[in-house]
Amino acid sequence: MNSFNLVNDLSFERLAGSKDENKAISIITKYINELGGTYQLEDFIIPHSKVIETVLKINDRIFEATGFKRSGNIDCELDLVILDDIDMLDYVSVKGKACLVLCNLTYKIYEELTKHDVRAIIDISGSLYDDKNITDLEEKSLRDRHLNFGQTPCFTIRAIDAEHIVASNPQKVYLKLTQEEESLTSHNIITEITGEITDEIVCFTAHYDSVRFSKGCYDNATGSATILELYKYFLANKPKRTLRFIWCGAEEMGLLGSKAYMEKHIEDKIRLCINVDMTAVNLGHDICCVTGESKISGYIELLSKEVGFKIKVSEGVYSSDSTPFADKGIPALSFARLSNSFGAKIHSNKDNGLFLSEKYFYQTADFIKVFASHMINAKVFPIAKIMPTKMKEEIDKYYGRVTK
Repeated sequence: MNSFNLVNDLSFERLAGSKDENKAISIITKYINELGGTYQLEDFIIPHSKVIETVLKINDRIFEATGFKRSGNIDCELDLVILDDIDMLDYVSVKGKACLVLCNLTYKIYEELTKHDVRAIIDISGSLYDDKNITDLEEKSLRDRHLNFGQTPCFTIRAIDAEHIVASNPQKVYLKLTQEEESLTSHNIITEITGEITDEIVCFTAHYDSVRFSKGCYDNATGSATILELYKYFLANKPKRTLRFIWCGAEEMGLLGSKAYMEKHIEDKIRLCINVDMTAVNLGHDICCVTGESKISGYIELLSKEVGFKIKVSEGVYSSDSTPFADKGIPALSFARLSNSFGAKIHSNKDNGLFLSEKYFYQTADFIKVFASHMINAKVFPIAKIMPTKMKEEIDKYYGRVTK
């Protein structure tokens, strides 16, 4: 069985909680069954909303727009303020107005705008050079971290339309957003290989969902195929310690699958999480982000030199399914082969399976096999279940938690 075939088999939009998620589950579990394994599905609820109508109109011209899911409803004309960056809030009032944001709508900017009682927010998607005929307008959603600051109706427009609006300097904008709150069900797919030592578990994770309009071949069918290859390998090479393989749902909605998994399995004796998030790209470079002690990074660097595999190792928080494990004090690593700035793209219809190869897929997978084997088959587990204070602080910052 060629694990890389899973990338092609998963080459379709796989939104969490959709019918296509169920299709993806059927494909992944078919591979597990073909290898003689068994699996279980664990479901979890994801908050969602169904957008019914979105209108953004200025001076009788209707602009193409999408409404942020979970951002509430609105139907009124408002004064329009154009905000270059967050520092402008010291000079202009946005209270009760609509605000067109000319910078990335970060959590911090959303927080500051809601504190200043903005009535609606207009975000920008894409580039001035996008071709509307082949470029999709992003569909976004507020997350729980946004909603901690309050619920503000949000819209997304194209960059070229933002250019027109700024150049024409309008004073008013009519906004309408109608949506209904709902809940969807997503699933984690879990399979296990029992070792001689059952109270020191190593977890392998990768998310199998994609974003809207994307086939998600690079992000993250490749990661899903990589842990399938690791599963296949350790079925044939009996591990000393128990291994658990988790294909996580709803990562693209805020790591919801791995969060749900850790909430349910907090008492399990998990010693290490090895996450894979994007591999196989031709024009790229391999990385490993370590959320744990520095000695882990040093070990990976030494091992890479021993086997002749070039990889850049860093320490910090990687925004993927490794982080909920690290948040519970479990050392966590994320392996990836990242694209260069001019290379393959994610989170759009450009992630369609081009520019990937089996060569780099197996090079990354083979290095992970070597590293993982050393951990799994060691006489004494080499990595202590310790999360340094600096890492805890970085995790708190990632989740937007206040620390003193």
